[in-house]
Amino acid sequence: MAAPQNFVSVSRRPPDVEDYVDILRRYRSWIIAPTFAGLVIAVVAAYFTPDVYVCSAAMQIRPSSVSTQLLPSAINGQIQQRLQELTLQIEGRDNLIILLQNTKLNLYPKERARYALEDVAEEYFRKSLKIQPYFSDGNNGAQAFKIVFSYPDKNVARAVVSEVVNEFMSKDVVLQAEASSKTSTLFGDLVKDAKEQMVAKQEQLATFTAENEGRLPENFQSNSMEVQTRQSAIAQINERISQERQRQALLDSNLNNNKNLQAQVESTLTQAVTTPNQAVRNTNLTQYEQAIANKQSECVFLQNKYQPNYPDVVTCKEQMKTLEDRKAELERADSAPQPGSTTKVVTNTEAARQLSTLRSEESNIRAQISASVQQVQALEKNLADQTRNLKEVQDKLASRSQVIQKYNQLFSELQMAKDQYTSVSTKQETAGTQQSAEEHQVGERLGVLEQPITPDKPASPIRGAWVAIGTVIGLFAGIALAGAKEIKNTSLKNLKDVRAYTNLPVLSSIPLLENALLVRRKRRMAWLAWSSAIIIGTILMSGAMYYHFVLSPQVQ
Repeated sequence: MAAPQNFVSVSRRPPDVEDYVDILRRYRSWIIAPTFAGLVIAVVAAYFTPDVYVCSAAMQIRPSSVSTQLLPSAINGQIQQRLQELTLQIEGRDNLIILLQNTKLNLYPKERARYALEDVAEEYFRKSLKIQPYFSDGNNGAQAFKIVFSYPDKNVARAVVSEVVNEFMSKDVVLQAEASSKTSTLFGDLVKDAKEQMVAKQEQLATFTAENEGRLPENFQSNSMEVQTRQSAIAQINERISQERQRQALLDSNLNNNKNLQAQVESTLTQAVTTPNQAVRNTNLTQYEQAIANKQSECVFLQNKYQPNYPDVVTCKEQMKTLEDRKAELERADSAPQPGSTTKVVTNTEAARQLSTLRSEESNIRAQISASVQQVQALEKNLADQTRNLKEVQDKLASRSQVIQKYNQLFSELQMAKDQYTSVSTKQETAGTQQSAEEHQVGERLGVLEQPITPDKPASPIRGAWVAIGTVIGLFAGIALAGAKEIKNTSLKNLKDVRAYTNLPVLSSIPLLENALLVRRKRRMAWLAWSSAIIIGTILMSGAMYYHFVLSPQVQ
């Protein structure tokens, strides 16, 4: 059994310019043949394809010869609607069939012989006839459009475009007349209905006014003003009651603080003193400082709530000044030296004076609370009176609210009926003016912007471009085939390949020896093949040109 052979894969040597030249020399037939074939096919296809001529015309809506202020349009968007309707009528299958049956045009004779008229109209005629917006300098295409038709016969193409232009003109006149007549009739009926509705609303409002005399909206103005006055007074009374209740809460807080201070002072009236007199005075000084701090907080609260000249603010400031004066006297008494110390039960004169002041303040606070309570009671009584009076006025208004609502409803309906009648009357006058303008042919008209012209040159095919493209495609196909053959051929082709893949020095080379008879036979076959291809290709191209220049005009 033979040992298996191990093959080593070697990457190919990168080709240089000489290699590319050798490749072109070896595979020149593979490149030239597809190029020539592409040339022949492109020429045959270009000259066998019939000429297609494109003829076009432009139309636009010409404005009225009368000013738009004197002759406004009766319906908004009328121009666009007219163009759409006309386009649908022209491009409709029935209209296309009528044009196909026109013996003067003689459109698509071969197709009409093979297919039904409906199929010819859908598959051939509609695809060749285009109606599209027209754009040019200073024209945005809103009121202009272009008619384009493609056909092998340039004279027929121009005749078809002219016929379509004439149909647009004639159909536009009919459409305008019908639209004006229908619009005038429509607005006449609308005016009649609007007038009947307005008269009916007037009668309803007159009957309702007679049945509800004295309870109409104009009788309620004074009551409404009184309601506003009562509501404002009630709001002010509620605000004053709220303020008084806040003041009562503050006075209650001050009364509680006063009672707590009295309890503290009463606890210091009689007590056993075993410390120097200065210590007793220091205790009294601490109590005064606490009382001053409480009074200062009370004064700050009152100043934030009331004006500086408010009686409670003034009283609070006076009481705080009295406490500060007594504290100053106590501080001066404490500064004098006090010899010795005693231990006995004594009555504190300063505490007694402070207790008397606190009780006086308590009486003042209770008097203020009593006055505030009386004030609140008076305000609540006034509030009850105002509320009762407001309810009486509101009951008066509520008893007639349905009358007001019904009256406003009838009045609003009457105004709407009048506005509707005025609107449709104005539109009826405009529609009548528009109809008169159409009868005198001074309104908007469809006119020709660009007349159809017989084309001199066909729009397609562009034979020079076809031939060039076909030749280039054949050339690229040949290059691709040559490249594929070169990639598939892995043999050593020259001395560079031998040196590159064997890494051995080359001493000499022997040229390829072939049989002279075989060489001559190959050359004859190659010349025969190329001669046949050139002759056949030339015949095909000549035949296509002969068909285009000689036979095709005779057929047309």
